[in-house]
Amino acid sequence: MIYAANVADGDLAEGNEMVERLKETADKEGAAVVLVSAQVEAELVELEADDRNDFLESLGVTLEGCGLRKLVSEAYDILNLQTYFTSGPTETRAWTIG
Repeated sequence: MIYAANVADGDLAEGNEMVERLKETADKEGAAVVLVSAQVEAELVELEADDRNDFLESLGVTLEGCGLRKLVSEAYDILNLQTYFTSGPTETRAWTIG
């Protein structure tokens, strides 16, 4: 199981008291906790790549280490999924297998 904790942008790097309580519960269950900020995710889609990295750096997180990307990564780990890519002259495809 994965718990997704929606936090304020200032709590994205470290979490807060509620996140700590959630982590305690998740640890007892053998579950994962991923911090997500819906506000940050909404802002990221509006930014260029360089601005995106600067914005995340100011919050103390990386693009791969937070939010939706981290949630997808955790889901792949829990489900033992892998992605393979194939590429040809007209298309490139991603294949997810378990």
